[in-house]
Amino acid sequence: MKAQFHLPLLTYPDPSSFALIQNAIDFARHQEARLHVSVFKVKIPKVSPPFPPIVHVDVDKMTADAERSSRDCAATLIETVRDYAGKADLAVTISSFEATQPLVGDRIAEISRVYDLSIMETSPIASSVIERILFESGRPLLLFPADNCCGRIDTVAIAWDGSATLARALTGARVFLDKASKAVLISVTDDKAIDADLRDRFAALVRDAGLAVEIANAQSQGAPVAGTIQSAAAEARAELLIAGGFGHSRLRELILGGVTRSLLNGLEVPVLLCH
Repeated sequence: MKAQFHLPLLTYPDPSSFALIQNAIDFARHQEARLHVSVFKVKIPKVSPPFPPIVHVDVDKMTADAERSSRDCAATLIETVRDYAGKADLAVTISSFEATQPLVGDRIAEISRVYDLSIMETSPIASSVIERILFESGRPLLLFPADNCCGRIDTVAIAWDGSATLARALTGARVFLDKASKAVLISVTDDKAIDADLRDRFAALVRDAGLAVEIANAQSQGAPVAGTIQSAAAEARAELLIAGGFGHSRLRELILGGVTRSLLNGLEVPVLLCH
């Protein structure tokens, strides 16, 4: 059974990049997966100001212009998907949806529940959509850095902390582990207590399944943990990082920062997250 990947494309306020489309197509081709593309056109709800504005603003025109721009972006994205997929000889399914702003993220999260995983790129504008998918879809999310080019995934890095969120991410990452040749388990030992026996048990199971495994202990020494993990992944020449997403409450992550939020704000390597 082929894996079913989902590529949501945004059209407002800025469209998703052509680089994301190219990466998703290359990624699906390398993984021999089917790619389903969802293009989201926005509807802007009408809002009546409580008081007459001092300066006249044609709200209806602004709304119509925004919706027209969204439709135009959708048409361009669809044409680009067809062009890139044709060159890659990859069969894709393209669907268009309308969603009311600012509820686009909720609609994407709902649709993402149907597929094995969704694919997006890091972007300040898309951050709220990314979090909705992580929290509400119940499926893994693959995130690309904005300037990354996807290729074959041979080495997979795993940010090992023994958490339940990582366990769920590993379940969603099975398709990648099956096709990889090596896994590197990265633990930041001065960030939190690591159950080495549990990690070694997991490593033994993966080796028994036929995948080479290395264990890398790293220390952040006060530096951001996300950066330490990504540096270790880069040193191992990993093409993909697997990590749990938002292990603490959203409020605590917002106040304290957290590894996941640091990854979202400074991603250097493709990462598979699951909450």
